[in-house]
Amino acid sequence: MSFIKHHPICLYFLALFFVPSLFYGQVKEYPTDYFRSPLEIPLNLSGNFGELRTNHFHAGIDIKTEQREGLNVVAAADGFVSRIKVSSVGYGYALYIDHPNGYTTVYGHLQKYSAKIDEYVKGQQYELESFSIDLYPDRGLLAVTKGEIVGLSGNSGGSGGPHLHFEVRETATEKLVNPLLFGFQVKDKIPPSVSNVWIVPLTDSSWVNGARLPVALETKGGGLKTTTLPKVYGDVGFAITTVDMLDGNSNRCGIYRIEFFVDGLQVYGQRMDRLDFTTNRAMNAHTIYERFKKDRSSIHGSYRLPGNPLDIYDNLVNDGVISFRDGKTHVCEYRLLDIMGNETRVKFNVQSQTAPGKPASSKAHLAHWDWERDNKIETERVRVSMKANTLYENLDLDITETTKIPNSVGPAFLIASPYEPVHNAYTLALKADKVKPGNERRSTIVRWDPDKNKLIAEPSKYENGWITAEPMYLGYFAIMTDSIKPAISVVDFAPAMKGRKSFSFKISDGLSGIDQIIPRIDGKWALMEYDAKNSRLTYYFDSRYISPGEHEFELTIVDAVGNEKKFNGRFTW
Repeated sequence: MSFIKHHPICLYFLALFFVPSLFYGQVKEYPTDYFRSPLEIPLNLSGNFGELRTNHFHAGIDIKTEQREGLNVVAAADGFVSRIKVSSVGYGYALYIDHPNGYTTVYGHLQKYSAKIDEYVKGQQYELESFSIDLYPDRGLLAVTKGEIVGLSGNSGGSGGPHLHFEVRETATEKLVNPLLFGFQVKDKIPPSVSNVWIVPLTDSSWVNGARLPVALETKGGGLKTTTLPKVYGDVGFAITTVDMLDGNSNRCGIYRIEFFVDGLQVYGQRMDRLDFTTNRAMNAHTIYERFKKDRSSIHGSYRLPGNPLDIYDNLVNDGVISFRDGKTHVCEYRLLDIMGNETRVKFNVQSQTAPGKPASSKAHLAHWDWERDNKIETERVRVSMKANTLYENLDLDITETTKIPNSVGPAFLIASPYEPVHNAYTLALKADKVKPGNERRSTIVRWDPDKNKLIAEPSKYENGWITAEPMYLGYFAIMTDSIKPAISVVDFAPAMKGRKSFSFKISDGLSGIDQIIPRIDGKWALMEYDAKNSRLTYYFDSRYISPGEHEFELTIVDAVGNEKKFNGRFTW
């Protein structure tokens, strides 16, 4: 057992005798006959629980709706509507139902709510004068029964196509639970597929095949495609590129269970039973972040970084970090299971080395930051401040000027690397001495994403000669001034609206982003639905809120730095 770092025998017995509740097979039981399907068609999934998504594991299941909207969505069990959230992004029109058994079901991307729910929602939107709302109705206000229609399926919010997003949560803790543990029937006889095994050097003195970078090894027939033994030295982690396919379905879903063994000893396990919203962003620490950010590879790391707070792991020995220095050949094996019990195994050998090889070249860095501590640095033009546990591991920090952001006001800066993930927002301030007087509050910090080749404005504020933001990424930053008003273009607004059901506009903003949408009819706030992904703003005529006759319409759009655009028109309905 000399490949295990620290004292192998102690670690082995600790794993065996003191944490038996973590072993595979001892799983909490969930009721399998309580919930019914939320749709009246067979369940066909386009996404499952725990699938790798941008900055998170997928929180539920995505149910196909035959590539159309308007299917009945029904309550999975008796209960009451505990929350209603309407947003132009995220889950769009979303509904939360609490049930007597201690669980909450969530229905996302709806097209519309049922009549009684819609009446309550619109009343609240008009009272609050806001399309986007987050409501918590009183317990007895909106009771529902099992199978009752609560809405229609849609494509609202951040949805990429018509489907129903469905979740199950523990009501008391709001922890996410895999819906497929509750007895929903999904056809799946296909075992998980594997395309690559990765070996990842984890220290400056570790290497794989002579390199200090992650190495991907193609798999074939339950082993590696190469016949050459990978040569490893030092502390390394393993990772695997794997997806799960369902019967008759081309969508690549996430994996349920991964186990990793070295010389017969399990050193790593993960299971997608439950997730915690407060730690879900640590998916970035679970995968090989740079690879995922570049091409969304479904890579699951089989080691845990020191600042990774996820609780999906079990049977960890030394956090899955393996120390190879003994010159021997070691047998590694992956065992993968989907939730239906279909299994795939990949077995391969690695050759441990005894010599460390040529030492890595040392480089002086601006600062060394400890992930467990508060960190702060200030240069003449840049200030960066992070709370403890923002990083997932220690970071050698550099701040360098760059030309990656053209047309910036003053220099642009590379803060560490765009491929170093962070768990929480941190404070970034850039000196605004190059901003023209009078433009300070029209200026914002922008981030350039090299993988999307896109500028993203960070919500910013000006104070005492500095512009400050709280980004959730490291990478390329600069200041830009936004003096251009938002754009409003007519889609189908016309003076004569008799017999019409709606009218629409397209709205956009080139840099800082839309902050406020203020529609008014005859001087009173009017409800317009905002579809952010299509930049579309729509007013639906409703006799409860507008009477036949001539009306004056005004639309005001304000961006994040205060630039304002207005449209005025008259119509008869």
